[in-house]
Amino acid sequence: MKVLKLFALAFFASVLVASLALTPAVSGRQGATEAPAAFDDQTNGFEPQGDPDTLGTFLGDKAAFEAREEKADGLGPVYNAQSCAECHQNRVTGGVSQIMEVRAGHSAPDGTFVPAAGGSIIQTRAINTTIQERVPVWSRLAYMNNSGQISVAAFDFDAGAVGNTPVAGTFPTWSPDGARIAFRSTTTGDIWVMNNDGTNPNRITISGSDFEPAWSPDGTKIAFSRVSAGNAQIFTVTPIGTSETNLSNNPLVKDRQPAWSLDGTKIAFQRTPNSLNPVGKIWTMNSNGSGQVQITLGLGNDERPAYSPDGANIAFSTNRDGNYEIYKTPAIGGVATRLTNNAASDRNPTWATDNTGIAFGSDRNAGLKLWAIAPDGSNPTQISGNNDGGGDQPAWTRDAVGENIRTFRSSLNLLGDGFVECIGDNTLLAIRDAQPVAMRGTAIVVDVLEAPDQTRVGRFGWKNSIASLLDFSASAYLAEMGITSPLLPDESTSLGRNVKPFDLVADPEDTGGDMGFGEDVEAFTRFMRSTKAPPRSLSMAINDATDPGSALFDSLSCSVCHVRSITTAPVGSVINGGTFVVPTALGNKIIHPFSDFLLHDIGTGDGIVETNGEVTRNKMRTPPLWGLRTHDKFMHDGGSSSAPSNSGAQSFTLNEVILRHAGQATASRNAYLAIPSMQKAQLMTFLKSL
Repeated sequence: MKVLKLFALAFFASVLVASLALTPAVSGRQGATEAPAAFDDQTNGFEPQGDPDTLGTFLGDKAAFEAREEKADGLGPVYNAQSCAECHQNRVTGGVSQIMEVRAGHSAPDGTFVPAAGGSIIQTRAINTTIQERVPVWSRLAYMNNSGQISVAAFDFDAGAVGNTPVAGTFPTWSPDGARIAFRSTTTGDIWVMNNDGTNPNRITISGSDFEPAWSPDGTKIAFSRVSAGNAQIFTVTPIGTSETNLSNNPLVKDRQPAWSLDGTKIAFQRTPNSLNPVGKIWTMNSNGSGQVQITLGLGNDERPAYSPDGANIAFSTNRDGNYEIYKTPAIGGVATRLTNNAASDRNPTWATDNTGIAFGSDRNAGLKLWAIAPDGSNPTQISGNNDGGGDQPAWTRDAVGENIRTFRSSLNLLGDGFVECIGDNTLLAIRDAQPVAMRGTAIVVDVLEAPDQTRVGRFGWKNSIASLLDFSASAYLAEMGITSPLLPDESTSLGRNVKPFDLVADPEDTGGDMGFGEDVEAFTRFMRSTKAPPRSLSMAINDATDPGSALFDSLSCSVCHVRSITTAPVGSVINGGTFVVPTALGNKIIHPFSDFLLHDIGTGDGIVETNGEVTRNKMRTPPLWGLRTHDKFMHDGGSSSAPSNSGAQSFTLNEVILRHAGQATASRNAYLAIPSMQKAQLMTFLKSL
C-alpha cells in the first residue's frame, strides 16, 4: 500500500505539471475578459434583451425556442419533442432537461457500423400509429410492394412491415453490410444502387434491358440478367458500374435469376432452352461462369433459386404441381422436397441467413403478401400486415439480429454555446497537441451546412458531428421535431419508410428568416448565441486556488480533458466557412467549460457512427462540466445498464461516473481509487460546485 501511495504521489506531481503547463496555451490572450455567466434569463449582449413578441431580441427568440409545435406547423410525422425547450430547460431555457434519445444500428460483416434504415435516431413519437418507430430486432427484408415500389421491412412480428422507399423498382438485393440495395428500375430498365432508405440512387448499367440483380457476398460484384442477342444472359458488374462481364455466355439459351451461395463460390440460376420450350430448370455454375450443371428435373417451370446459408440446399418455386409452390433441392441435385401445399401461388423464396426461415410472396390471403415458413415447410406465417400494402420478391439481409447496437443519448446543455462556437479551430487543435499522448483527444473536421464545401472542427453533439449553431438548429429541428427547413428540406423517414402521405405541410416547413435559412432556425441560433454561460455555485463559494478538491481535479489529470479555461477567437474573426463574424459579445472571452471539446475513448463508446467513419465509433465528446450540479444523470447515456459491472450497476452518482472511466482515462480512474475517502469527498465537493 505504501508503494502504491508513493506511486500515486509521483503520478499526481507529473500530471499536475502537465495540467498547469496546458492552461496558459488555452486561456491566455491579451485583453481577454470573462464571459458573462448566470442563470438569469438575460442576454449576454449578442442580442438586445427585447420582449417576447419581437424576433431578433433575446426574449423574442427565446419564445420561439420555447414554442410548442403542432401538426399544422409541420410537426413530425416522426419526432421526439414538440419544442426545443422540452430537451433544454434546467435551470433556465437552454439548460439540461436530459430527455433521452434512442439510437440504433448494427455491424456489417466486416465490422463497420450500419445505421438503422433512415438513420440511427429512432424517434419515440409519431403523428400516426402506423409509422411509429421501434428498434428492429429481427432481420430486414427488402421487397417490391403492391404499388411497385421497393420497400424495406423491419419484421418484429408485432407490426409487420415497417419501411418503404419512394423508388419504383423490382427484385431488390442487399449489399453485404445492409447499407445499400441494388434493384431493377422500372423507369429505365437498368440496375440501380441506393442507400437502404431510398436516398442517393445511382444507375450502374445503361442497356435498358437489365433485371434481377443479386449482390455477391463479398460486396465486389452484382450479378444480373440482361437481354443480349435476343436471349437473357447472366452478367456481373461492380457496384459502381464498371467491369461488366458475361458469365453464362450461352446465347442459344435464356439464363436468368442469378443467386449467389453465401460463400460466394457458386451462382444458381434459371435456364430456359428457348421460346419454343419455355420450361426453365435450376442450374448452378462457379462464380466465374465455369462448371454449369443442371440440378432440377421434371415437367414444371422451376424458377427463383435461393441458396441456404450453408450452401447445402437451394429453395425455388415451381408450378410442376399445377400452381406455384416452394420446394427445396440439394445444391448438387437430387430429390426435391415440397415445402408449401395450398391452392395459392407461392413464389420467389429467400432464405434467412441464420437458417430460421424462408420468406416468399403468396396470394393465399386476398392479394400478395409476404409469408415465411421454417426450412422444413412447417409454421407458415404471414409476416406482412393486411394493411401495409403487401408485397412480393423478398430479399433477406445477411444480418440475422437486426439493429443490435443500441444506446440512449442524453440531451445536452446549450447555455454558453455561442462562446463554444466562437472557439477557434487552432485553439482546439492546440489543446489536443498539448495533451499527453495516452490521453490525447481526437479532433474531427465536419461540413458546415450553411457554407457548402467548407469545413470546420466539430464541437457540438456527443460525436462532435456539428460545427455551427445554425447547423445544430436545422439538424435538431428536423431530427427531433420533424420540421424541415431550407438547409434540410427533406423529411426524416420512419425506419426508411416514406412518411409524405402523413405530412400535412409542404416542405420546407420553416421558411423565411433574414438569411433565408428559416425563421425559426435562425431564431433558435440567435437565442443560443445570446445565452450566458452556466455559472459556478455561489452558495459553495469555492476558491479554486486554495480548495483541496480543485487541486485533486488537476492532480488526478481530470483537467487534461476537462479543460478549465478556454479563450474564444478575437473579435472580427471569420468562422463557419465565412458565414459568421465573431462579435464583441462573444469574441476574446474567457470561458470555463471544463471540456476540451474533443473525442476520447474512455471505454464508454456507444458503437454509433455519425460522421468521419469508424474513428468515432467508440469515442465520445468530453462532456462540459459547467452546469454539472443542475442534473442527476451523467455520461452520454444518462446512466444506462451498459455500465461495466466493476463500476457499479449504473452511473447515477458522481463516484460511479468516475469509476466508469476506462480506456484513455484508466490512469485517472486508478489514481482516484488510490486516494483516501476524505480526499474523494473533497473532489466531490468541488464537482458539485460546477
